[in-house]
Amino acid sequence: MVALVQASSTLPTFILFILAGAIAGNFNRRRVMLATQCLMALAYAILTTIIALGDMDPWIILGFSVLVGCGAALNNPAWQASVGDIVDRRHLADAVTLLSVGFNIVRSGPALGGVIVTSFGVLTTFALNTLSYLAPLGAIWCCAWKVRSSSLPPESMATAIHDRVRFTAMSSEIKASIARGTLFGWASTSILALLPLIVRDQLMGGPITYGTLMAGFGTGAFFAGISNGLFRQTLSQERLIELACIACAVCSLSLALHPPLILAAAALALGGAGWVVAWSGLGVSVQLASPRWIVGRTLSIYCALTYGGIAAGSWVWGTVAQKCSVSWALAGSAGGLLLVAATGFLLPVGECRESDLDPLEEFDAPALALDLNTRCSPVVVKIEYLIAKRNVQAFLGFMRERRQVQSRVGARVGPSCATFKSPRIGRRHSARQPGRIIFA
Repeated sequence: MVALVQASSTLPTFILFILAGAIAGNFNRRRVMLATQCLMALAYAILTTIIALGDMDPWIILGFSVLVGCGAALNNPAWQASVGDIVDRRHLADAVTLLSVGFNIVRSGPALGGVIVTSFGVLTTFALNTLSYLAPLGAIWCCAWKVRSSSLPPESMATAIHDRVRFTAMSSEIKASIARGTLFGWASTSILALLPLIVRDQLMGGPITYGTLMAGFGTGAFFAGISNGLFRQTLSQERLIELACIACAVCSLSLALHPPLILAAAALALGGAGWVVAWSGLGVSVQLASPRWIVGRTLSIYCALTYGGIAAGSWVWGTVAQKCSVSWALAGSAGGLLLVAATGFLLPVGECRESDLDPLEEFDAPALALDLNTRCSPVVVKIEYLIAKRNVQAFLGFMRERRQVQSRVGARVGPSCATFKSPRIGRRHSARQPGRIIFA
């Protein structure tokens, strides 16, 4: 039941990823973030009211965790894609790392939460948590960033989903980052999912002990985040991911050995460092491999599968802890993390480099002479080439490569993309005579 708290808050991201990416790509991201933040604040407000009425039940907590997870599922793609709208692409890696650092620094919040629970009770803690949503809502409301607009009509939801899946399937960089992120989330989530049981059963502690350990996790994440730029200068991205997996494995194995509080906090600091290095590196790889027109959708697939891995891992390690013991679950998680590090030989994460598929940052789109709307059929572009017959096979080879590039960025090219027609039908002609290659 404890591990299901983490699963219930992350599983909605896996379920709603189909809508989340399309919404982030087709609608104003700032308004999407405002709406989803309000949804999460409302969920916590209702939960606080239920607790105030004295009708608290574990299943109620899990139910509202799912509702908060739904808000986060719709918020995260728009939130992360907005980073590229606010900063230049040359600063994107640092911005994503800073975002990850900030997210993990707030994991130190349970240290304060433990004091509030002990001093004032659970109700006050939930009430303050509900009020804390005023900060992000105020920040989004007051900050309006400029987003490049397009003269093209918005895509339909079905088209947006189709293009997202196709682009991701044809990008080896994004597929490798998603696969490694899913496996890392599955293997590493035991550290946070089982931490309440470690505090209760191994350390015989309470809310303050739990908060102290989470503060150690956040501290490690903070120092790793501010040093991440130096790490990227000296080590490749794949090596950083491998070291992050090893750091989390050492943390998980250390917690399985029943260490005292100070050593457990040190182990969690190491785990927090590995956690932020892994997630920031994988997130940057996905963002830089995606042009701006589709980044919200590729991020939604990345979030969906990685959060799905976290949800599955929470259930798996929680089941192992219940059937065997917490120590066995943590030891198994450590072994899984080492295997994730080893998968770098099969699925290496490429170096962070900018995508060259984003023409909108280089020139303005031409004005349209057609009255296009969302109900128009796809536009067919027909190009004719006059190619000498001896060069036809070489030319078609180049066109097959171009077909893959165009398909990746949204064009729909039929399976038979070229035909050879002789300009002199019914007559014999020499190899030097040109033919007409027609592409549509």
